[in-house]
Amino acid sequence: MANDDQFGWLLICYRAPKQPSTARVATWRRLNRLGALYVGPSTCLVPLDLADEQALATVAEGLTTASGSIDIFRIEAFASAAQQALLARFNAERDAEYVEVVERAQALLDELERETQQGKFTFAEVEENDADLTKLRRWLEAIARRDHYGAPGRARAEQVVEAAAQALSVFTERTVDADEQTDRGLR
Repeated sequence: MANDDQFGWLLICYRAPKQPSTARVATWRRLNRLGALYVGPSTCLVPLDLADEQALATVAEGLTTASGSIDIFRIEAFASAAQQALLARFNAERDAEYVEVVERAQALLDELERETQQGKFTFAEVEENDADLTKLRRWLEAIARRDHYGAPGRARAEQVVEAAAQALSVFTERTVDADEQTDRGLR
């Protein structure tokens, strides 16, 4: 957990038009990328250290262009119990994201295992699985940037993504070997 001197939040309250839903969805996505913790409809908290002025300006512009509005308030501190409850919720949201990464990384491991059992050592499979691993790594990095208070699920997610990377490396080596054997057989 972070020290008390690292705490501070932005309380963001916004109103987006009901139709079209584009502004509402774009706002949610942009705030989510910042690590917003929703405390009510169209009301969220963003840790001060994660608040990106340019991203918030983009959110505000998108809302006002769509005839919506936004209010942003800086909160220096909450009562200790409230602060701890917010941190627990914040970490729970990051952990839920990490669980999804673990599930997808495990699916990649399972896919590599199936392809190995079937002897599908092709460069097309390597490329497809490499693209999946790249997406997983980017996703994990994005979550880690929002993981401001040390959610415990991060270690497991990093471990499973690394296991997938190692499995892909082995699969790639076997694909190269299979390709070389095919080349030798054609000569």
